[in-house]
Amino acid sequence: MTKKKWLTIGGVAVVLIGGLVYWQFFMPKEEPVDMTQQMPEFPTVQVELGEVKKSIYATGTIEAKAREEIKPELSGKIEQIFVTEGQQVNAGDPLFLIDSSESILEYQKQEINVTRLQQEIADLRSRKPEVYADAEGIVSEVLVEPGDEVTKETVIAKLSNPDKLKLRGAFGASQIKHFKEGMQVSVFLSGSLVYLPATVVKVDREGRATSEGGVMYEVEVLLDNPGAVHPSEKGMIQYKTPEGITVNSWDSNQFEAMDDIEIRAGTIGKISTVLIDDDEKVNKGQLIAKVDLSDTDLEIKEKELALKESQLILQQKKSDASKAQVVAPISGQITDLEIKEGEKVDTGKTAMIIMDMSAVYMEASVDEVDIPYIQVGQAVDVYVTAYGIEVFPGEVVEIPQEGVSEDNSVRFEVKVLVKDGAKMKHGMTGDCDIIVNQQQNVPRLPYNVVEILEEGKGTVMVKNPETGEPMPKEVEIGVEGAEYVEIKSGLNPGDEVLMMNGGGGMMGGGGGMQIIG
Repeated sequence: MTKKKWLTIGGVAVVLIGGLVYWQFFMPKEEPVDMTQQMPEFPTVQVELGEVKKSIYATGTIEAKAREEIKPELSGKIEQIFVTEGQQVNAGDPLFLIDSSESILEYQKQEINVTRLQQEIADLRSRKPEVYADAEGIVSEVLVEPGDEVTKETVIAKLSNPDKLKLRGAFGASQIKHFKEGMQVSVFLSGSLVYLPATVVKVDREGRATSEGGVMYEVEVLLDNPGAVHPSEKGMIQYKTPEGITVNSWDSNQFEAMDDIEIRAGTIGKISTVLIDDDEKVNKGQLIAKVDLSDTDLEIKEKELALKESQLILQQKKSDASKAQVVAPISGQITDLEIKEGEKVDTGKTAMIIMDMSAVYMEASVDEVDIPYIQVGQAVDVYVTAYGIEVFPGEVVEIPQEGVSEDNSVRFEVKVLVKDGAKMKHGMTGDCDIIVNQQQNVPRLPYNVVEILEEGKGTVMVKNPETGEPMPKEVEIGVEGAEYVEIKSGLNPGDEVLMMNGGGGMMGGGGGMQIIG
């Protein structure tokens, strides 16, 4: 029963006791009468217009709109605290900072590991299943056979090219600056007095000392042999600058046969097929060997799996590092600040609490037999123990789909929004009346003077107008409240009914009690 109901009952009891005392001590004494000849006396109550409301009673606890216990996800020393107890914060505001140097180091290590794996996968994917000649010539030596493991630098074969000649020339410091690899120059044949085109293939930028005390720089050129030049013949390298200056090598040197050309694998794997033989002519771009990459495909899959795992770990390490600065998950007021700068905080330990009291709710425990009558939007009268009989208006805002077993029954925690809860604190206890039906300005009688027969039908006791004796009268009833019952028909406002229980019922403001004989 609510505090309001207890107060009302107590008030009526005081009135009845006062009336009894007055009748006993102050009313004029009457002569004794024959009680067998006199009808018993019963108090009456009038049908009045007023409010009738049917409610469901429930106890409950006051809760804040939101309450968050701040528990760091990272252990470490508290470097800095940005808030004080009682301070109002907004969601996202920094609360405190934890030393994260170890987490950052772990993140950086994992980042390097991810980069390394990505590069390894890229290298594996760059492997080619075929080897092509990057020059032309006659095969002088094949250096691999099927089944051999090769790397990018493994020499597959060597080629010689009698149609190419090589010539070296010496230049001074002021001359060497005009030369670079790939440029076109001329070669003067001293014996036949002719000029042949050549390509610079090597330029010595370091130089070496001469016996005369100077520094000599060497340039190497390559030229096609027209067929009439013998390797024993001599030639001089010559270059004409854009300004028209002719630069000549210091002296004539003997031609040389071109060194053997090394054809390298350029890939990693196992040789499956060799497609060239000794003394065979090879053209530039010709396929000369095939490589089995089946092991490489398996290695790529293993590396890709390792990369995914490393990336997940990297994300976790990044997340750990980001957890060093703890921010407010909700807006509210800081309470129960439990940490200090310089002290160590452990993962999962409550550092502080944020309470959002911008809205206040009562979690009302409703019995399962009453839950079918509860609907979202119903008005609620809320009472909080700390504030006595003060009524706080509320509204049902949430009905759970699942109940909790308690003392051989099931109860449902109905959420009630308290519309004026500024004075309330999280955790306060109280009770409430959830109004499931309410009628205004309707005929009503106190609940205890109406005998309920069935839904919509009841009886009251009235005075027989002929004999003066009590007699039952059937009435149609509407809302059955805890204090009053709505009278829909059978009686009119102002009609009186007998209170057969001696006047212990509830009286409304307009329904005065009378004693009739």
